[in-house]
Amino acid sequence: MKTLNKIDEYRYERKVRKIKVKARSELDYHEWNKYNYAKNDYWIPSSKDTLVRVDVNTTTLQEFIDNFEKPNLPAVLTGVTKKWAANKEWTKEALLKNYGSEKFKIGEDDEGDPVYMKMKYFLRYTENEGISDDSPLYIFDSKFNGPRKRAKRSKESNSDNGPTAKKAKVDEKCSKMNLLSDYSVPSYFEDDLFSLTGEGRRPPYRWIVIGGARSGTGIHTDPLGTSAWNALIFGHKRWILFPPDVPKSLVDPPMKPFDREAVSWFTHVYPKFQQQSEEMPGKTLGEQYGMIEVVQKPGETMFVPGGWHHVVMNLDFTVAITQNFCSPTNLESVWLNTRHSRPKLARKLLKQLEQLGTDGATCPVKNFTPHSSNYYRDLALHIHTLEFVPALCPSSGSSSSSSTSSSESDDIVVSDTLSETDGSDGECRCCKCKRKRKRALIRKYKVLEANGYA
Repeated sequence: MKTLNKIDEYRYERKVRKIKVKARSELDYHEWNKYNYAKNDYWIPSSKDTLVRVDVNTTTLQEFIDNFEKPNLPAVLTGVTKKWAANKEWTKEALLKNYGSEKFKIGEDDEGDPVYMKMKYFLRYTENEGISDDSPLYIFDSKFNGPRKRAKRSKESNSDNGPTAKKAKVDEKCSKMNLLSDYSVPSYFEDDLFSLTGEGRRPPYRWIVIGGARSGTGIHTDPLGTSAWNALIFGHKRWILFPPDVPKSLVDPPMKPFDREAVSWFTHVYPKFQQQSEEMPGKTLGEQYGMIEVVQKPGETMFVPGGWHHVVMNLDFTVAITQNFCSPTNLESVWLNTRHSRPKLARKLLKQLEQLGTDGATCPVKNFTPHSSNYYRDLALHIHTLEFVPALCPSSGSSSSSSTSSSESDDIVVSDTLSETDGSDGECRCCKCKRKRKRALIRKYKVLEANGYA
């Protein structure tokens, strides 16, 4: 990593301090390494990773649907990223060279406003404070393509030398940040029905994720019942997954510290699932409830079906891309969730399917060809059959879980930065309500800390 000059060093230290205070105001600046998690070893032996690997070059789409998507079972895909430009363009050196001065989102403040950090400062952070921080800062950015804001036209001046022209140049520079061209959606997931609603209507669905060891996302389910894929370019990620019918109270219990970070979960909750089960002698509690452990390696892509609880933590410096999607296979569960919490989005999707179902309509989805002339019409007709069906959580085809309890409500919505925590069906997702919920969480944390529980 290139050494910063004295001015940049001063700016770096000032920026990091300011960003830490903004992103996690419940923490004192000097408490980021309070629990010394950096001294712990979170790697697991390969024998614990038993999730099936699927080679996309030898497994057809229909085979994948029949064996994994329809039965709602997770899998690791191999061969997806082999030809991606990201393998060269997303190295530390390339990111610093091409996007060093660009800002990426690493969280939100107490008011719900995004907190950004320049790539050059973030990369330096991962090699300095980030090495010892308990839960380091983590880039989780859904707007990594093009400018953050468009320059407004000024009525006073339209000349090439005016202030507006300067803003336009900055805007033009930002628009060159096109990381979308460095990867492609895996062939299994090209038919994303939410793409029919338009980029402006659909909620955040794709993120570039970059971070060092111990950063990650806490236990959660994905929003609106969608499924997700997560392709890892560099590094290693540790995953824990639980079937949808496992109670949330079991996988997401109150813990110390009360910060819901991934590293806290692996430190304080995971050991409980290694204990012997009282109901099933000879098995651990994790085995009883169908817990799946995975160490995702470079070039591997995780498929996470809708409704599955999962927690993800980086084991070293990682760079990945992830997207949530609505496919014809999971349309029923996604539709029921979307109709309840995002009714306008649901109506838009149905309208588009009905229009595409008419004679002569062409498919707007890039790189996808409908399987039949009645493809979209049949999907619209299927939605109409769900008119009187209440919203239900996706069910798992796995018989590995002995739990018969129904899944509780999803997590509190805190930020659209983390797709996984953005999933409380029925909760308002407007900025005002998100800020209100986050402030409530912070007040709760401070009260617990004041009483000696944190």
